[in-house]
Amino acid sequence: MGNDAPPISTGGVEDLRRLLLRTLNDNQLLILSRVAANDRPLTGLLIKLSEETGVPLSTLKLNARILRELNLISYGSVGEKREAEVEPVGNLVLRLMDASGNAKIRFYD
Repeated sequence: MGNDAPPISTGGVEDLRRLLLRTLNDNQLLILSRVAANDRPLTGLLIKLSEETGVPLSTLKLNARILRELNLISYGSVGEKREAEVEPVGNLVLRLMDASGNAKIRFYD
């Protein structure tokens, strides 16, 4: 089997997009997009995001933990300092969120 997986139809992309919008809340989508756009540890990113949006830091931390449990992002811990990163599934979610009406998304094994 090759890497040429058939694309999802335009309607299929839109269906997945709607499903994700119903599944992930606004804070989770905001965190996911911010992690993708920044190269910094998660705590600093969430502090800045809290200051900018007025969303409590504890709420953002909870939502970041949920994103990690869903394998959408990864980040370090107290003992392991590293930058927050978007995982491949998280990148797919971001691509679906950005998909225009003519988008075709390919899924590869």
